[in-house]
Amino acid sequence: MTVKMKRYILIQWLFLIALLPVLGQEEIDNDEITVVAPYQPTIDDANKINISPRIPDEKLAKPEFNYTSIAKEYKYTSVLEPISAAKIQGESISKLYQNYIKLGAGNYSTPYLEFSANQLRSKKSAFGVNIRHLSSSGKIKDYAYPGSSTSSLDAYGKKFFGKHTFSSGLFIKKKGVHYYGYKPNDFPGQDLSKKDIKQTYTKLGLNAEYRSNYSAGKKINHYIGASYYYLFDKFKTREHELRFNAGLDRKMEFFSFSEEEKLGLEAGFDYYMRSDSLLNHYLGIVKVLPFYTLSFDQYKFKIGVNTNIDADTNSKVHVYPVVRAEIKVVEDYLITYAGITGELKANSFDNLSSENPFIISSIEKRNTNNKISQYGGVKGRITKFLDYNLSFANSTLVNLPLFVNDTVSSLGEGLNNQFTLVYDDVKLTTLLAEFGFHYKDKFNVLILGKYNSYFLDNEDEAWHKPKLEVSLQADYSLQEKIIVKTAFFTRSKMFARDFEVNSQSGDIETIAVELDPVFDLNFGFEYRYSKVLSGFLNLNNVLGQRHEYWYNYPSYRFNFLFGVTYSF
Repeated sequence: MTVKMKRYILIQWLFLIALLPVLGQEEIDNDEITVVAPYQPTIDDANKINISPRIPDEKLAKPEFNYTSIAKEYKYTSVLEPISAAKIQGESISKLYQNYIKLGAGNYSTPYLEFSANQLRSKKSAFGVNIRHLSSSGKIKDYAYPGSSTSSLDAYGKKFFGKHTFSSGLFIKKKGVHYYGYKPNDFPGQDLSKKDIKQTYTKLGLNAEYRSNYSAGKKINHYIGASYYYLFDKFKTREHELRFNAGLDRKMEFFSFSEEEKLGLEAGFDYYMRSDSLLNHYLGIVKVLPFYTLSFDQYKFKIGVNTNIDADTNSKVHVYPVVRAEIKVVEDYLITYAGITGELKANSFDNLSSENPFIISSIEKRNTNNKISQYGGVKGRITKFLDYNLSFANSTLVNLPLFVNDTVSSLGEGLNNQFTLVYDDVKLTTLLAEFGFHYKDKFNVLILGKYNSYFLDNEDEAWHKPKLEVSLQADYSLQEKIIVKTAFFTRSKMFARDFEVNSQSGDIETIAVELDPVFDLNFGFEYRYSKVLSGFLNLNNVLGQRHEYWYNYPSYRFNFLFGVTYSF
């Protein structure tokens, strides 16, 4: 018998001996048990087993796998459907009409005619002719006959080559006025007819230019041009002008940081031949301007030297600096600029008579020397609809022409109805403000304000030159059928030179006569019946004022012009 079996038999006998007293007891005694002390449980001290579990350091064998690929061929078929080419619709090209005519009439016996004929679109050439006539033969109370007329014929042509364009043109212009700036009742001894006080200016001319059209690369851009006109009036004044101008420029790379550099040269020659009833006068101006421009980041610079040679009886050389700097402070919204410039300007009989047609024929002519002009300003836009430009300029001018009434009139003694010139040296300060509002080609507004401050060396006032000028132009298109336009112009008072006899000394003294401010309000209406036919109505000087732009020359009051336009 094994040890384990002996131990098992011993435990059974001990268990039976322990049960004998219980099995032999027949009943249970109901004795009371009294507990004399509270039960106090105890816990035996625990012994910590200081054995830390750990993973045996056994290296795991990397299993190896074997792969096999089963080659299987998949057969498929595809059917290709043809793809139609995409159609790109280009921008629609508006139809052009070869001819245009505008006919109108108004009060003060005012006929109006305008006719244009132009070649249609062509990649090789362009040609056009324009004819225009406007005249009036009304009356102004108490004054002499004020009739006037303007007629012109212009023709132009262009030939487009691969990299060049040749353009030319010719014109005939005729302007007629009457020296109506006097009251016939104040001169009963003067018996002047319309023909006696009439003046006409006739101008014939032509021009031509050859210009390159290079848009990229380092080729030398260039142009050369010439023009000529012949002007004569009723009183035997003649003027010829021959002008040549040329220029060239080329892109350079002097600096690695620059975006665009350009080196160029501009040159020109103006030659005038004038003759009147008193003398002959020959005048020439030679201009040479080398320049350099540089652009990088938000900066633009230009420097140059403008050399002008006054080729009069005593030739004189004038040198003017040309400097301009421009900084884009905020792209498109705020751009500042400043610069210095100067030039020699010819006061031709053509320019003077265009500004004031009531001048005498034998007028003294000098060149105006703009010795130096300092300017600066800011420009940009406030929103995508509103543009602005604010600037100033300080100029030093030598021989600025000023119009004054001629006291020795060839038409009649004491009439003072013609103008001559006085020249003075002037320091001129100009402030300019421009605002333009544009909205979807439907509504456009342009406001211009200009303030001039004159400091003269000899004259008491800047004769016939206002200090303040403000203009407003606006147009509104209602579904491209009805067009409404308005124009407003105002200028401050001006001064005209006159003379009076001092009652005490008997001397003749110069006085300044004040000319009233001008407020000129105009409206225009156009109804487009179709793309080719429309009607228009213009209302001018709606306030009915008698404006006096030149001393003793009042304007018409309210006047209107209506008519039709037709394209074919």
